[in-house]
Amino acid sequence: MKVVILGVSGYTGQVLAQLVLRHPGLELTGVHGHDSAGESLGSIVPGSEPRFGGIIEPIGSDLGDAEVVLLALPHGVSQMLAPKLLDEGRIVVDLGADFRFADEADYEFWYRSHHQSPELLKRRIYGLVEVTRQDLPAARLIAVPGCYVTAASLGLWPLVVRSLISDDLVIVDGYSGVSGAGKSPKASTHFVSVNENLSAYGLLDHRHTGEMEMNLGRRVLFTPHLAPISRGILATSYALPDQVKTPIMGDELLELYRGVYADSPFVRVTEQPPGTRQVQGTNFIAIHPVYDPRTNRYVVISAIDNLVKGAAGQAIQALNVSQGWPEELGLDQIGVWP
Repeated sequence: MKVVILGVSGYTGQVLAQLVLRHPGLELTGVHGHDSAGESLGSIVPGSEPRFGGIIEPIGSDLGDAEVVLLALPHGVSQMLAPKLLDEGRIVVDLGADFRFADEADYEFWYRSHHQSPELLKRRIYGLVEVTRQDLPAARLIAVPGCYVTAASLGLWPLVVRSLISDDLVIVDGYSGVSGAGKSPKASTHFVSVNENLSAYGLLDHRHTGEMEMNLGRRVLFTPHLAPISRGILATSYALPDQVKTPIMGDELLELYRGVYADSPFVRVTEQPPGTRQVQGTNFIAIHPVYDPRTNRYVVISAIDNLVKGAAGQAIQALNVSQGWPEELGLDQIGVWP
């Protein structure tokens, strides 16, 4: 299938280019960007020259006969482009937030703006593959979940689907590498601000909170933190057990998670709490669930690469499923270690 990437200048767009170029079922026919328009793709994606010799076109350039358009654009832009792309018969995979909510009111509450294409919200398929896999075949508009959302939602999903936690508040602490803040420099992402520093941000109203609540069906108190690493997300989630059912712990809890994710090749249920380096450069999520009898809480640690499983890799994974291809196709890369 012929693929064009819009927004290749950013970190997510660059990783998308890497994944598409190694995918046996995809042909990269165009890359479009704003900041790097006119440059070669190799200038921002090292090593790509032998596989793609073209230049980066400005956003708005002709897409040719591309069958799939991958959108790695700022929030609010995709909703203005998607209607025309869909009318032209193209498959749209949006890595921004524009189509993550099925309810227009939820989008407007969390993003403080009116949606320009609300009629598409009911047509979009949410691309949290391990949860919505059955909805993805033949999807034409795929909304890729947020990075923090992916880590927390997949970490807690087995407890939700097995009705093991109460309807009380869920607490999520998340830690992200600096690439999660995007490529555009800010005072808070300068080296002197990030190096040897750990800071919270987005207190009480981070936009990923609403998406977590949509997935988990519970109120969520989410606090994100900026960590002095380039990439990766670590989420620690806390939930109160169901008051009727006896809490599950130890090996039984691990086996429950493995059973829920038995058909999910990118989920690793680990014996020990994972770190971000264990999944760096891969589409894997590593999850370690425990039950603490002293505080009567389930505690779940989950780790992903924010640019792969939290963005570009999950987009390709969802596209694979939508086309009836093996889920792992083009995503079998080995992690970066040491």
